[in-house]
Amino acid sequence: MRRFEEMKDFKAFTEISSRCYPGMKLDSKEDKERYQEHREKMNQEENIRHIGVYENGDMIGGYIEYQHMLSLYQQKIPAAGIGTVAVDLPYKKQGHAKAIIQRFIEDAREQKRPFVQLYPFQPSFYRKMGFGLGPALHTFRFHPSQLPPFPTVDPVSVLKENDKEEVKKCYHRWANQTHGACEKAHYEFKFLDLEDYHAVGYKRNGQVEGYLVYQFHQQPGDHFLQNDLYVIDFITTSQEAYQSLIHYLHIQKDQVRSIKMPTFNEQFSFLLQDPCHTDKELLYRIYHKTSEQGHGLMYRIVDVPMFMKAVESHSFGNETVKIGWKITDTFMDEEDYYVYQYTKGYPSFVEDGSDIDIHIGIAEFSSLMMGSVTLEGLINGGYVKVAGEQYLEKANRLFHNPTKPQCWTFF
Repeated sequence: MRRFEEMKDFKAFTEISSRCYPGMKLDSKEDKERYQEHREKMNQEENIRHIGVYENGDMIGGYIEYQHMLSLYQQKIPAAGIGTVAVDLPYKKQGHAKAIIQRFIEDAREQKRPFVQLYPFQPSFYRKMGFGLGPALHTFRFHPSQLPPFPTVDPVSVLKENDKEEVKKCYHRWANQTHGACEKAHYEFKFLDLEDYHAVGYKRNGQVEGYLVYQFHQQPGDHFLQNDLYVIDFITTSQEAYQSLIHYLHIQKDQVRSIKMPTFNEQFSFLLQDPCHTDKELLYRIYHKTSEQGHGLMYRIVDVPMFMKAVESHSFGNETVKIGWKITDTFMDEEDYYVYQYTKGYPSFVEDGSDIDIHIGIAEFSSLMMGSVTLEGLINGGYVKVAGEQYLEKANRLFHNPTKPQCWTFF
């Protein structure tokens, strides 16, 4: 009989994690002890729960639940993330992973959290569980001289541990105005305490308006003068802060071989004087590689009415149309039908008939509502069935120019 309990045996979870995630490099006794201590410490945080999966008295797996507030089109909603989903190797392919995700979804519903998210080890695996793709992340790699200089902007200063509160305030100002961003707990700003992380910030009247966190990396065979700068965090709340941090990266041109910059801004290449990636690769005919792109964070709406209530103050577009959403959730064995009146893009629940019915899976509905994909794109891909063709153009225009989410919280 499978059962779920609040975790107490972190040594057993550490052993399971070491087998399920060899990349964690929990190979030695010392490594395992450090990880066990870390998990026990993190379990004291208010927003973190460690859940063990037991069968016949033995722990056979577990996961970590992260509770947070999410910025949803500048409204705040309670959400949850799940991480380190582990099922011990002898118990794989017995339905335990499915049971874990179902339990996670049920708990979120009980806690009145209409939205959950995760970082997948394999996107297709979780897509079958009803999680939709989140935004695309672009990683640019360029020489610092490719960035424009902004010499008239006030310079940045090195951030220290006593700047932590101001850095937190800066991040949360950014998160409050950024769709898809999550609030961060105090421990998520530990980069100011770590020796191998560097942080600089732009201050105005003592207030941090932007900050940059980075590390130096070397490639095999490099000598000590060859270094690459890897950006970890780049958060700004003003144009001056943005330009000051860009200038700081620009002036590293005599010290740094390349900069690796992750961003959700697909137009970042327009900032670069030479947008070409450092590997100078051609992608197709005479198209030069500028960045590498990938998907990570995945979304799932677990309570549609509660989620839609939270977005009533957001306009998805300028169209007025009544849409009947027929939403299929094969993972939870559910199918629901809701009609929403969109008045100049603002949704409100109604009980009368629709202009157009859209049959869609919960994964695709989640991606659409979060602004990761257009309705037209889903229709062209065969993920959506439509009844009421005369209103299809209006529905497409409603979701044609989505507000794309951004999230720099990891779990």
